[in-house]
Parts: sequence; structure tokens; C-alpha cells
Amino acid sequence: MSSYYELIWRENELDSYPTDKLNFIFNSINHPLPVRYRQMYRNRLEWQKAVNQHNATIKKVQDIITKRDDAHNVRDIWLKQHNQTAAEAKDGLTAEQIANKLPHMTNQLGAFMEIENIEIKYFDDEFKPRYDLNDFKDIFEENYKDSGFKQTAMTKDALLKLYPQINKQDLDNVLEMADYEPETEDGVEVMPYWYAVNAKRMLVDGDSFEATFDD
Repeated sequence: MSSYYELIWRENELDSYPTDKLNFIFNSINHPLPVRYRQMYRNRLEWQKAVNQHNATIKKVQDIITKRDDAHNVRDIWLKQHNQTAAEAKDGLTAEQIANKLPHMTNQLGAFMEIENIEIKYFDDEFKPRYDLNDFKDIFEENYKDSGFKQTAMTKDALLKLYPQINKQDLDNVLEMADYEPETEDGVEVMPYWYAVNAKRMLVDGDSFEATFDD
């Protein structure tokens, strides 16, 4: 089940989305913003702003769904679809379970999921997203150092390998605009995940600089 494109949305376009997509968005974000995401924000004020925005988005999506005439029918379809998928793929794990299996990356798991566009396989009985552990193989303990992913940052080459459509000079230009300064981890030059996530949002997802680094 693809979730990447279904989870791309803009606040000012929510009213135009079909109820099915709104359900997908709602079920994916209807939980407190995970504390592990705190590492992506440079200070407490930015983190609190993100938390408030997250909660406001949940309410906005829920309010729109409530007003839809087809909300009940769509929900019934969702229950049937995801219960069937769950029966066929019983080994799906929640983000928390994934984090427990990958303790060396717990604080940056959200950033990794954003960078690699990890797909939600299905929603369980409580409508919690479930994932395939194999989708996280790049950060398995035996792989992550060689894949370019580190505990606090990643290499530019790893990002460029994931997205060959990104021009290296464009990446360098974006990072320069964001006052990026390289760091070193395990003797390798790396960029913190906060920069990697926002650079990906600009160069792959098409978001503006103001909506990413300045947001």
C-alpha cells in the first residue's frame, strides 16, 4: 500500500481532497508528535511550534471529515480494507516497535522515515500505522555505517544515491542558503538530519525554502 503520495498535502488544499485521502492523513497523524522528532528542531521554541502545528492539523482534518456526507461509508470501507491487509501481513510493526529494534537510531527514526519515504503497510485494529521492518534495512546495526546513515546525521552521498535526480550543486546551494556547516561522525563528513530532511523536501517534494528551513 503506497503511502508516500497519499501523505503529501498542503494545508490550504485540505478541503479539496477526497474523504479517503483525508482518512489516510488523519489516521497517520492522529497521535502526539513523537518525542524522537525533537532532535530535528534546533531549539525548544521551534519544537513547541511544530507540536502546536501538528495538533492544529489533526483537528482541521477531523473537522473537514466530519462535515463530509460520505464520511461514514468511507470509514466502513477503510475498516474492511485494513483488517484484510492486516490478516495477510501480520508481522507489521509500529514505529515504537521499530525504534526498540533499532535503539542506535531511535532519536532519528522519524527523520529516516521522512528521507526514505517509508510506506505504511496497513493500519491495525487501533488504526496505528504498521511498517515492514525490512524497509529499514539501511539502518540495521550491521548496515547503517556503510549505508551513509549515522546516529545523528547522514552523508551527502547517501542522499544523492537515494535521489539521483538531485543535482549535487543544487544541494550545495540549498545548504549554503540554510547556513549549513558540515559535521563529522565516525571520521566522516556528514550533515545533520534536520538539514537532510529539509533539503529533500525542497529538492524532491518541491516545497519552498520558507516552508522548510524557515518554517
